[in-house]
Amino acid sequence: MTGATEFSDTITIRKLADVVAIVPFLLGFHPSRSLVAVAIDDAKVKGAIRLDLTQDPAEMAERTAHLAKVLARNDLRRALLVGYGPGSEVTPIMDAAMGALRGFEIAISEAIRVDDGRYWSYICTEVTCCPPEGVPVDTSSSVPAAAAVVAGLRVLPDRAALAATLEPPQGFDQDQASSITREVCTQAKRASKTGGDWFSEGVERAVAALDRVQSGDDLEAETVAWLGLYLTAKPVRDMAMTYMDQYGAETHVRLWTDVTRKVQPAFAAAPASLLAFAAMCQGNGPLASLALDRALASNPRYSLALLLVEGLMAGVSPSAVLGCGWSELADAVTAQVRDRPSAAWPLIPEGW
Repeated sequence: MTGATEFSDTITIRKLADVVAIVPFLLGFHPSRSLVAVAIDDAKVKGAIRLDLTQDPAEMAERTAHLAKVLARNDLRRALLVGYGPGSEVTPIMDAAMGALRGFEIAISEAIRVDDGRYWSYICTEVTCCPPEGVPVDTSSSVPAAAAVVAGLRVLPDRAALAATLEPPQGFDQDQASSITREVCTQAKRASKTGGDWFSEGVERAVAALDRVQSGDDLEAETVAWLGLYLTAKPVRDMAMTYMDQYGAETHVRLWTDVTRKVQPAFAAAPASLLAFAAMCQGNGPLASLALDRALASNPRYSLALLLVEGLMAGVSPSAVLGCGWSELADAVTAQVRDRPSAAWPLIPEGW
């Protein structure tokens, strides 16, 4: 299950063809073999939740029940359902979803299936507007889609294309990055023998990186390696998170995307988790989900990633996951380091 960016109320949706055109912008990619619930509140699109199709009745019931719970928990009482794929695959889970939503008293504005350039309604029975052969839809001429492009939203071909945005950039020298990371780890091991203010140094590096990304500059391999090292200490990682309010989610997403793409896999859990949190603050559920996959691939037991997974799946807001405000978190982290300075020392992964 993945969430999506909250939709801007400056883009008007007037007909079902507009819905078909705009859902990919909500998700960030063109869905296939999916069921998407577009959440509506006070006549405004608040976001979307995507489910993978399944033919297993138990999985179907579990996924659609969870979908209804997420909408209800966030006090979203109206939704529009869009299924992608052939009728034999979409209809069973669509029926299950409609039943689950009605069980939670969530109104269904419309339910449609999209396949091969056409859509079919599960609710409308008027052949004049919803004929049995489906309604052709040309998304390339959609006014809302054009407005979304102008607003800066983009859509990728599929989820795999979105996942590729977290892969190393083209031409990235992995051998050089690995060599630089090993040298950084060697320096850190030497420095750790004499103590040092690892916390202040790590936070300074994180802030400097935010400044560079905000100004449009790229990060060098050595900068990425040092950031990856410092972020292995939870206090440094958590303090970096507190700068969300100062720099904004967009800058954080750009920074931690860059670091996640370039850092060595053994060091990816922290920056990928920071990326996931920033994406959640931005309302970008699909990116948050992919970032969490990356974090847990690096460290399956990484506590922050596991916490964010629970929050994302439950539809809980980032602030609720955090449990406190930025200043409160900063005070708590500072107090922790003051009481135990070694908590901010880097934890170099085995083999480095």
